[in-house]
Amino acid sequence: ANDESLGARENAGLKNGPNFNEDVTVNGKPVKGAVVGQKLTAVAMKARVKIPVNCQKGDCGTCMVKLNGRNVKACQTPLPAGKATIQTL
Repeated sequence: ANDESLGARENAGLKNGPNFNEDVTVNGKPVKGAVVGQKLTAVAMKARVKIPVNCQKGDCGTCMVKLNGRNVKACQTPLPAGKATIQTL
């Protein structure tokens, strides 16, 4: 028995789904289905661009890429919500 003061029952599933960013390019290729907060290595794989990775912790610097003109470590950097231009080095 549902208490009437609670209102209508809500769906127990995920609310609103993932937050997609459609303004992402890797080496000039547009990326479809990139999710905000994903690591840049995963986003680049969607564009079929391989970023070399060794440590997965950000210690070695093998995965350095340019994100909007700034050098970042792709294995540690999450995808931002706004425009993202990723360029491999």
